Amino acid sequence: MLSEGLLYKEDVILTWMRDRFLQDLVLGRKPKSTNVKESLSRLNLNPYFTYPAIALIEPSSSNPGEREQALSEEMRDYVQQQLAGGTGSIVFMDDRNRVCLLFSWVSKADLESIQSKLTGQFGAQLTIAVGKPCNHLSDIKQSYQQAACAMQDKFYRGTGNIIYYSEHLEYVEYCDYPADKELELHEALKAADSAADIELAVEAFYRSMLEHGPVDINAMYELTARLLIGTEKKLLTAANPDNAYTKFEIMSIVKMQTLQEIKQYVCHFLSGVREAMSSEQNERHRSIIKKTIYHMEQDYQALSLQSVAQKVYMTPTYLSLLFKLNTGKTFIEHLTDIRIEKAKKLLGSTHYKNYEVAEQVGYQDPRYFSQIFKKKVGLSPTEYRESVAK
Repeated sequence: MLSEGLLYKEDVILTWMRDRFLQDLVLGRKPKSTNVKESLSRLNLNPYFTYPAIALIEPSSSNPGEREQALSEEMRDYVQQQLAGGTGSIVFMDDRNRVCLLFSWVSKADLESIQSKLTGQFGAQLTIAVGKPCNHLSDIKQSYQQAACAMQDKFYRGTGNIIYYSEHLEYVEYCDYPADKELELHEALKAADSAADIELAVEAFYRSMLEHGPVDINAMYELTARLLIGTEKKLLTAANPDNAYTKFEIMSIVKMQTLQEIKQYVCHFLSGVREAMSSEQNERHRSIIKKTIYHMEQDYQALSLQSVAQKVYMTPTYLSLLFKLNTGKTFIEHLTDIRIEKAKKLLGSTHYKNYEVAEQVGYQDPRYFSQIFKKKVGLSPTEYRESVAK
């Protein structure tokens, strides 16, 4: 069995022992009879603190995993090097692999320097959450809990800040889902001309939810999920499943660390919904124009804009606009082209007189028919018949 002195020569084991002891201390797992100062001394750690406090250091990441654990360990080692021979602060890892700093309250000004150096060294945006100072090391659990509570405030304050528990936000209860604000957001989305318009609408939605103060974070996740579910059901009910918009995943929301991340996600999601709606609408419009042209081909003799609009369940004015946008021609121009093509076939393959051909294709005035025919073909009906007969 290895002696205590030999164990202490093993840096890895010593680090593990220190972390384990300090984790038990801040989590309140040490018996009250434990002599904390003596235990710290045996671990070659500073046992003397003037109003001890805990600071948690957390890099920004929505995907915790092995890389984040390794980063935290690298940060812990770097902070230890920076503090060597300094204030006597202690750096350790808690049970969630976060870097923790046990320090004397009189040296709290050093936190800004630590944050700046870590950011410069690792290029990661860091949030530091700080609990209140304690009178004794035996009470450090309370400061740790406060620091953990303060860390949650980065959801609203954003990452990259130093957050003190003394500035902790008081959350308000949110009971009723703002269905009216969701409707306003949907209407704004339908009318949006750009991504900036969507961002403004999303900001207005969340601003309305926070008008009485910050809402509990879990409630904000739930409200966001309900918004996205409602948007899918109400705006994409008949959407083509092949449309390329990204359906949201509830777990991707709850992993987000800040409200700003959630807003950006919602904006991205709604932009996809808007594209899907536009694609679906364009497809519906193309279908309507296709049906309109079919009716024009079949009933060209006695067809009007009003009669075909009734068949495709649209107003004449809107159908006229859609037709021009989708074909580049007005309804009358396309109907005239159809009639002239039908007239050319009759003139070249039958012995109908010109006025009879005019009537066959929907013109009651033979003179008007002749004028239109020559304008479109470059020849009068008679000249065209003769050119085909040669």
